[in-house]
Amino acid sequence: MHPKACFPILVACVVAWAAPDEERLGKSKGYPVGTASTWFFDESVRVGSFTALADTPGIAGGSVHELAPSSNPLPLPRAAAEPPYRWELGAEQCLVIDDILSRQRIMGLLIIKDGVIQVERYQYARGPGHRFVSHSMAKSIVSLAIGMALREGKLRYLDDRAAAYAPKLVGTLLGETTLRALLRMASGARYTEE
Repeated sequence: MHPKACFPILVACVVAWAAPDEERLGKSKGYPVGTASTWFFDESVRVGSFTALADTPGIAGGSVHELAPSSNPLPLPRAAAEPPYRWELGAEQCLVIDDILSRQRIMGLLIIKDGVIQVERYQYARGPGHRFVSHSMAKSIVSLAIGMALREGKLRYLDDRAAAYAPKLVGTLLGETTLRALLRMASGARYTEE
């Protein structure tokens, strides 16, 4: 279906979407921050904790690791208007950004194309000033950085041992693991996320 064919449907159905499970996730309590034992598993503190991890007692030593801002940041302009993204899911036609936000527990959605912000949306009383836990997004960023380092000759091979680039890892299981295995999360190290 052509995107313009969806337009009459969208005009006819103006609905105020609520983020899914708002009350279960702590809305009426102001999205509180949990503790070291509750921040991940207790849904009622998940939103607050996932955007204030450094403030969660017993986590990360009460601080975060911050990178110094670039002295020469790249511009990140915003599109003049949000593109009319549409897609289908099974029998459902003309789905829009609001549809995915109404179905998924998404605190922040950022779509960048060709160096331009196309979409920036937030739910659960979150906004651009919040510091979000990145979880697995970091894997994608690290993979991009590794690819750039290989291209620039800063890394020789993915089959080099990690200790060749991080001397503090010499003599450790992670130091003896190849970069390729680390990128695949296949170091063999026993790890429990708590």
